[in-house]
Amino acid sequence: MPVTVPLIVVMGVSGCGKTTVGRELAERLNVPYADGEDIRREAGLADAFDEPSDEAVADWLRRRAASGGVVSRAALRRRDRDRLAAAVPGLYFLHLDGSRRLVGERLAERKELFVPHDVLDAQFAALEPLAADEQGAAVAIDGTPAQIVDRAVDAARTPYCVQLATGVHAYIQPDGGWCLSNAGFVSDGTTTLLVDTAATERRARLLREAVLASGAPDPALVVNTHHHGDHTYGNGVFAPATVVGHAACRQQVLAAGRHLELVWPEVEYGDVRLRAPDMTYTESMTLTAGGAEVRLLHPGPAHTVGDTVVWLPEQRIVFAGDIALCGGTPFVAFGSLGGSLRALERLRSLGAETVVPGHGPVTDPGVFDTAERYLRYVGELAAEGRAAGRTPLETARAADPEAFAGLREPERLVANLHRAYSELAGEPEGHPLDPAEYFADMAAVNGGEMMPCHA
Repeated sequence: MPVTVPLIVVMGVSGCGKTTVGRELAERLNVPYADGEDIRREAGLADAFDEPSDEAVADWLRRRAASGGVVSRAALRRRDRDRLAAAVPGLYFLHLDGSRRLVGERLAERKELFVPHDVLDAQFAALEPLAADEQGAAVAIDGTPAQIVDRAVDAARTPYCVQLATGVHAYIQPDGGWCLSNAGFVSDGTTTLLVDTAATERRARLLREAVLASGAPDPALVVNTHHHGDHTYGNGVFAPATVVGHAACRQQVLAAGRHLELVWPEVEYGDVRLRAPDMTYTESMTLTAGGAEVRLLHPGPAHTVGDTVVWLPEQRIVFAGDIALCGGTPFVAFGSLGGSLRALERLRSLGAETVVPGHGPVTDPGVFDTAERYLRYVGELAAEGRAAGRTPLETARAADPEAFAGLREPERLVANLHRAYSELAGEPEGHPLDPAEYFADMAAVNGGEMMPCHA
């Protein structure tokens, strides 16, 4: 199945293979590719010798925010990468990493590219490897080009940690598709609070390894942002931690049981031991973890009826759960369309600077705007379709959501229409719908096949 990190910069010194690897990586991930010459040409820049500016590169990437894209660029210094990352939320760096000797040998074999020894030496002197708080990974360049590309693809698929602030990490699972959710943790090295788990025992154990590798101890608290199994199935791996969630989240975990198996029975979930929240709240709760204030806020029915937003006011970081998805189509069938719009407004009011979405790379509050535009579109589409006497499936098939064509999981439109039709009929927000009906409709618009589970 296609797996992509939405926007990637393949970086490194001259001769490391940025162009070759970047182009092949883009082809494997089925996304656009550009090197400096491509960006200069598209931007109408005349100088054919200098690298395009960070602004030109950022502009190219921003215009591919929906479809994804790969760029080759030196990006040797941390300050250069920080400028790009600030301008392009969710940007991921792949550093093609090799020794001075290996790169020199490769350059000696390439007659079409001459890089003076002193220039290469200067590049290695200037190179600042990726730090723990940057989104990215190092890829060794020993071996054949095909082997290097294989490593790059694997890196783009491998879960990774991003340090967002002192003691605060996000755990990102590319590509963020069905059942590949994010998590995060807050720790001062003595106590740890974990936000969400994972869909399978294997993935939950990888998450636990990442927490421990950071120097944090096993979590004493696990906060679930909602009841879906890709966020809760791994709770048992972290026993005896206390699981915290909204009261409705607890009810839904107990009522739903092993619900993912009903949709994707072929997945190897492992030894999943369901654990509903032991500690619940109804409106808000304040916890302390690693010396940091952690506020749990219930925005009302949104993605589900039991959503929790995890807000760190001092660090200006919010874990939004599935109310906000970076690069993915919103999904409100279990919750409320109108409630989701109010929840997005509440999220905006927090004044967060960093947003950890439920799926997709770390981003900024602009993700709320994308979700709002999409949900308002769904509401308008539902009103027109219902007035015309069409079913949600008929309305979805007749729709042309060109503005949102780059979002993953476009089949969710029909499920969201089911929710919108329910609310237009006057049913309460969060009123239970029949998952079998709207999942069947999603499969219908997906070519008659159930969407693949990426876990």
